[in-house]
Amino acid sequence: MAQHPKQIKEIVSLLTACRYTVALTGAGVSTKSGIPDFGRTDSGLWTRVNPELFTIHSFLADPAQFYHLGKDFFSMVGAAEPNLTHLALGELQQRGLVKTIITQNIDGLHQQGGAERVLEIHGSMRSASCIQCKRREAMETVIAVLDAGLIPPLCSACGAPLKPDAILFGETLPPDFEEALAEAQQADCMLIIGSSMQVFPANMLPGFCKNLVIINREPTLFDSRARVVLHSDTSRAMQLIMEHINVHA
Repeated sequence: MAQHPKQIKEIVSLLTACRYTVALTGAGVSTKSGIPDFGRTDSGLWTRVNPELFTIHSFLADPAQFYHLGKDFFSMVGAAEPNLTHLALGELQQRGLVKTIITQNIDGLHQQGGAERVLEIHGSMRSASCIQCKRREAMETVIAVLDAGLIPPLCSACGAPLKPDAILFGETLPPDFEEALAEAQQADCMLIIGSSMQVFPANMLPGFCKNLVIINREPTLFDSRARVVLHSDTSRAMQLIMEHINVHA
């Protein structure tokens, strides 16, 4: 990639010209933090376990099996640190160039990277909730219980199993998705980063916005509609964007 390619200049021009830009991020944003793209069936988590075991029905039937299979993944997410893409988006939001970050990720790294307005449309692994009384516990507490060999972790108030607040297959989406719809309808620019946009209903959101910017390693379903497409490592692209903004600020 050249030092300042045409696409970088076009992206910065849109970010500065548009009145309401939102970012929509996917698994490709967090791979540099050591979290695999577990939404793909040919890589990551699903090469080791059957995705059918990560449904809400399987959890309710056997929460102990769910935690035995997912324990290593939960610990990996809990230990992950934000990378350059998370930090850049946090800074863009602080500067007012990105209003809201809509993410398909469940790792909480956008918030750790400095973002404040984040809509987690697939839920979050930062906490777990009791399936009965809805009492919420920090995921650090849940992981400590798992490390102590107490599987499944149980609610300290009523004794029912705790379920991570990430959305499992078969669950309805959280209220954040309704907010994300409203943000997409209000936006005049959407910055899609690290997502091939194959997952429904997240792939509905770009349809509401006329100016799309796509940064992803592989082609996406919306490349033909986008104003700017950059097939690139997301961290490298965001580094160049921030350098260009800082030089011309």
